[in-house]
Amino acid sequence: MLNYLLAHTPLFYFVQSLWRDEAFSILAAKESLTFIVTKLGFEPPVYYTLLHFWIKVFGTSELAARSLSFIGLLLATIIVIEWADQVYKKHWLAWYVPLFFFLNPMLLYYAFEVRTYGWFIFFATATLYTYATNRWRWFFVSALLGFYTHVYMLPYIAALAIHRLWAHRTHVFRNPNKIRSFFVFLFTDPGMKSIMLSVIFMIPWLIKIAMELPRMKSSWYYPVDIQLVKSALGNLFVGYEGTPWYGWKYTRYLSIFIAAGSIFALMYKKLREHAQLLVIFGMIPLAVIIGISFIKPLYVNRYLIPTTIAEILLLGAAISAIKKPLFQKLTAAAMLIGVLWFNWWFPPQHPKTPVKETFNQIQTLIKPGDIYLASDALIYLETLYYAKEASRVYLYNPNNHEFAWYIGDALFNPSRMVRDYPIYPTRAFLIRTDGTFEVIYRMPL
Repeated sequence: MLNYLLAHTPLFYFVQSLWRDEAFSILAAKESLTFIVTKLGFEPPVYYTLLHFWIKVFGTSELAARSLSFIGLLLATIIVIEWADQVYKKHWLAWYVPLFFFLNPMLLYYAFEVRTYGWFIFFATATLYTYATNRWRWFFVSALLGFYTHVYMLPYIAALAIHRLWAHRTHVFRNPNKIRSFFVFLFTDPGMKSIMLSVIFMIPWLIKIAMELPRMKSSWYYPVDIQLVKSALGNLFVGYEGTPWYGWKYTRYLSIFIAAGSIFALMYKKLREHAQLLVIFGMIPLAVIIGISFIKPLYVNRYLIPTTIAEILLLGAAISAIKKPLFQKLTAAAMLIGVLWFNWWFPPQHPKTPVKETFNQIQTLIKPGDIYLASDALIYLETLYYAKEASRVYLYNPNNHEFAWYIGDALFNPSRMVRDYPIYPTRAFLIRTDGTFEVIYRMPL
């Protein structure tokens, strides 16, 4: 039974081998706080600082490191419980929406990764909630920490500024002296002051990002196309990125459903303000980033997690807008069953390379004097993490290719690069990107 759960539920994500970016997180977090702040390019420091202290207490195993990310989702769910109780009062949606939130496939997947995303989920949810409830001091804290967890928090904060102006448009834009009224509003409204103050405190990191931009001439980001545009909402809801290949059609249908549900929620007068906030917060950054990505690729599913949060809450509002209680419950049940089914079906379709198993085999064969040799930069960080002795890890690079910044060049020392295989009796265990390995060496002349 346990093996079945580990293979066919999101628990599968918990026990898989680490992939490259997760290995980067742990290796970076093991460094000093000074290194974290100054050497990681434009990677913000909050998550790595949390992980730095976390692994000092709980260790660097996959389960220990992933648990920190999962705590981010749990805390976000607690916020949604409180928010749903305020929005839906004693209606059964007050418990349904947090459950629907917690079981969302996109959020669950990234809550089990040793990356920033679990805490990005938390800070984005906290920012949205504190904004909606006018808790401006806490909004400032959550928005600022959210940005220093993931820089893609910035467009969502900008979207909240747009919402604030929209919500007060009568006061701001119908005044005869619109310009004066606009600036008076900026500096007197507590919400706008909190937004502007948070952005001011982001400026040091924005300057750092600007200084790093020349390095981004080479990038792994993929350009968007019409297929992605049609499927974006569905992709963000379930975490689909093209595997398996036939999923695009279904996420396109899901996108239509989410868009229709959002419109339906906007038509419900009782929750219209709530729905307007969610639409502006979730959809404007998505539209802007997709638009820019036709020119300069910026779109990455997991970077837009706040849109997923907005989608989930919008679907809850759409259910609330259904007038007939029976149809309401049937719709909610169908959506929950759909999410549960997807959480059962998807994990085996989305496995990580079983690098841990590879190294378990190598440990039974390797002898003193042998070395670990990553065949490519794309497998170097996993090799560095899983090898028992980092001093025996090298990168095979016969053509002297540059170690790409987006792989994690901050953790690469050029002295660890070799251009040839070792001479016997030293053997190299050459680890390939697909998780296979071979024992290789040169014979002495």
